[in-house]
Amino acid sequence: MQISQSLIGARLNNKQSTIKIGSTDLANTTPAISLISLDFPTGKNEFINQIRPKTVNEILPTTVDNTDTKTEIANLSVYTQPTERLTSLTTLSDDTLVFVTTVSTQKGHHSNLLFFDGKSSKSKKISGFKKCNCTIENLLAIAGDKLIGVVSLAGGIPPFELVEIDLKNGKVTFDSDLGLPQLPPNIRLSNLALGPDGKIYATTLGMEGVTRLVQLDLDNKSMVTGKGKIVSLSPLTFDKKLLQADLLSLTFSSSGEVYALANPEYEESNSLFSVDMHAGKMTLLSKAAVDKITFSSKKDK
Repeated sequence: MQISQSLIGARLNNKQSTIKIGSTDLANTTPAISLISLDFPTGKNEFINQIRPKTVNEILPTTVDNTDTKTEIANLSVYTQPTERLTSLTTLSDDTLVFVTTVSTQKGHHSNLLFFDGKSSKSKKISGFKKCNCTIENLLAIAGDKLIGVVSLAGGIPPFELVEIDLKNGKVTFDSDLGLPQLPPNIRLSNLALGPDGKIYATTLGMEGVTRLVQLDLDNKSMVTGKGKIVSLSPLTFDKKLLQADLLSLTFSSSGEVYALANPEYEESNSLFSVDMHAGKMTLLSKAAVDKITFSSKKDK
């Protein structure tokens, strides 16, 4: 039996992401999600528009299994229509897909984990935030199936903090023993990705408006803070211009190929790119009407 990898994209079924009030228990239910295959025809992944998108699974709304877990809520003074977002997608060692969905309601923001093993789904609410307007904006499964995430302390915008999330109960740990780096208050860090070398990569977007590849170095900790460091790599470029809009998703294949989902021209549909990690150059591959991407293994007889 041979094991190969498939590039998978995910999107919310409801692209408008708005919800009719009273239609469901928003805090305790994950939204419907479509999984889309983004595989290339063999040997043709260097050509634009060669992706053959195909819906491979529809995940129905799923109620969390820890409804009794208390989360941080508040009655927001400004009314807004409830909205849902798919903020992250990662893969565990057994090939289970893990999503993070967030919903903004009159009672604050809620983030949930959704697990899908290819046949069935289960979900769990995330708890332990510092205040009611925190959200999980990114998630990555690292060695040992530990989950690290990026928390927004302001409902989706900086300041951000790196945290560890318990896979079993969804509890957030702000002071993880992994030594996760401290983030500057005005920096957007996102698109956590695990390379085949075991190193953790991400992107940052600062006040200068340039998106840059970085590495989270958890081995060489700061003498001052005792935490890991953020090592700056190359700025990202597309069409010989610095990328000013952040990526939407970043992922590595097991052989080291790097793919990014982005929308640098602010078009109706997102696009898939290959990425040269050394030069930061992005090459357009195809349109891709998805919100997040990851690699999933498949067994061929």
